[in-house]
Amino acid sequence: MKILILSGLAKSDIGGPTQYTGELAKEFQNLGHEVKIVSYTSMEKRMSVFLRHIYFLFKVVGKVIWSDKILALDTYSTGVPAVLLSKLFRKKLIARVGGDYLWSAYVNRTSKPITLPLFYDRMPELSKKERLIYLFMGWMIRHTDFLAFNTEWQRGIWQKFYRINESRSGVVRNFIPENRKEQIPSLNNFLWAGRLIPEKNIPMLKKLGIEIATGESHERILERIKGCYAAVTLAFTDVCPNFIIEAVSFRKPFIATHETGLSEIFPIGGIYVNPLDDKEIERAMQALLDSGTYNKKVLELDSLKLNHSWREMAQEYIEIWNRI
Repeated sequence: MKILILSGLAKSDIGGPTQYTGELAKEFQNLGHEVKIVSYTSMEKRMSVFLRHIYFLFKVVGKVIWSDKILALDTYSTGVPAVLLSKLFRKKLIARVGGDYLWSAYVNRTSKPITLPLFYDRMPELSKKERLIYLFMGWMIRHTDFLAFNTEWQRGIWQKFYRINESRSGVVRNFIPENRKEQIPSLNNFLWAGRLIPEKNIPMLKKLGIEIATGESHERILERIKGCYAAVTLAFTDVCPNFIIEAVSFRKPFIATHETGLSEIFPIGGIYVNPLDDKEIERAMQALLDSGTYNKKVLELDSLKLNHSWREMAQEYIEIWNRI
């Protein structure tokens, strides 16, 4: 196959998803396929949200003509232009659903603590820009060949709201690394890493004294995870946080928002909490500070023996292309 990977993240961007472009390209090539990558650059980042779609569309058209198959690593920044070009040139497109652009846009504009399920149940009043995003998203969802979610949890929410045909969607799990060599923590510190945006519930993290890591390289974040006591995410919704998955690979118990699909992967080994209830979160932190509870959670994580390699992920995408 000639595979085109499209990424809405620039090479300089920090975060788990930035790994996907390079790692999947390498595995596709190892499996005997040709790969080309087109990513956003700082130029697109400076453009308005709609103008950059047009720019990106013309930027990738030649690569689309070259390709047999297309993988868009997000639904909006690359998914929308990819759907148009895939239909025009009759290429099979998989769009990876790693989050929810519309919900994020609303929460980060308003700072309202609304969860993903509640957002789609009640659909609040959207801004003009968000209404346009909603229209583009709906069009993309109806016309892409396959939507690859990373959790059944989000897949169920979208299937109900957007009326997605069962055969046009499925789950391809995030990368789950094999267990790494852990480090005994010198401090009883609780760590969170990510972008400082409203949906991540930053005031609650600060209120509870959670250590915050942001704007650091992936390698540096891994070192900080390795040395921490436990990992925390208190986002209003966190579909499948790579930060927690990385922490588990170092045998670190976690506290996570219950508005997540993470429990499909880690039903044990952590404590799920209401991200708006500081007392509940404090109780969870106190529970993990008890050595007996902490060690029990570590043993629970050991019992799961989970991993999902880049090779397995690449093979799953290929199987989908062969099927659709």
